[in-house]
This record gives sequence, C-alpha cells and structure tokens, in this order.
Amino acid sequence: MNYVCEAGFRSFVCLDFETTGFSDRTDRVTEIGAVKVLDGEIVQRFSTLVNPGRRIPPQVVALTGITDNMVAAQPKIQQILPVFLGFLGSLPIVAHNSKFDCKFLERDLLSIDRSIENPVADTLQLARRICPGLPSYKLGYLTDHFSIPLRNAHRAWCDAEATALLYLALQNM
Repeated sequence: MNYVCEAGFRSFVCLDFETTGFSDRTDRVTEIGAVKVLDGEIVQRFSTLVNPGRRIPPQVVALTGITDNMVAAQPKIQQILPVFLGFLGSLPIVAHNSKFDCKFLERDLLSIDRSIENPVADTLQLARRICPGLPSYKLGYLTDHFSIPLRNAHRAWCDAEATALLYLALQNM
C-alpha cells in the first residue's frame, strides 16, 4: 500500500477494523466498517461482522461489545474480502491509525492471493501535523474537539463514519 500524508482526497473509502487484539500475526478481524465518500459526501456504507475463527478475549468484548455469539454464524474474512474489494475499488483509503488496519488488510488479502495499491491517508498523522499540541490524538478526543458525532465508539462502521468526517474537517483547516 502507498501511504501518503495528505488531506486532499475528496473521494475515498474510510475503513475501520475491529479485531481480537493488536497483533496482526496472531489476532483476527471481527468486524469491517467502511464508508464511501464521493466529492466530500458520504454516499454508501459497508458493515459486516466477521467470524475470526477463534474466541474473542473478554477485554475486547468489553471494549467493542462484539461477542463470540455475534460472530459465530458470520462468514470468514476470506469470504468477505472479495465483496469489500468491490466496494473499495481503486479509491484511496483513509483510516485513523491506518497502519494498524492496513496490516490486517494486507495479511488477509495475501490469504486469498490478492493485493491492492490504493493510496492510504491517516487521520492520526494528519491531525498531528495540522493540529500540533493537542493533548490527545485518539479518535474520541479528535471527534470531540471537532464536534463530530461518534456514536458506538469501537464499532467499525461508527468509527469509519466519524473518521471520514474528521478527515473532511482536517481538509478545512
């Protein structure tokens, strides 16, 4: 993936993954959320739970609200990725702390013999550059700072939508 530090995309897909933990080597995706933004407007949403093929640790359940029962009958990531790639197309990717999400995406794409070359922008890095000196650059703090609604934090589709609005707000700085 091609990481860029710019705030110039007016059309993009903002994505967020919820996972069983922080290691792209041992942990797995439990939810994918994404919003498609065309010419600065959210036009489409993508949201699905994912069966990670392993138990979700209690601390992750407490954070996300995603339980083993919720994902038990859901498809595996290998079944979901082709559909997600159709949603993504060739649009740039935007994410908050994009390297985290993209490590999981790249790893799981390899499992289906696919890769992508979409440019990737990171709202975490952009916020640090555009708004130096803030006490925090966590998504929740930044959405509060910019008066962006963030309902159901740590649910992928909600975080993706808030991140898209944050990216658009950073463009106006």
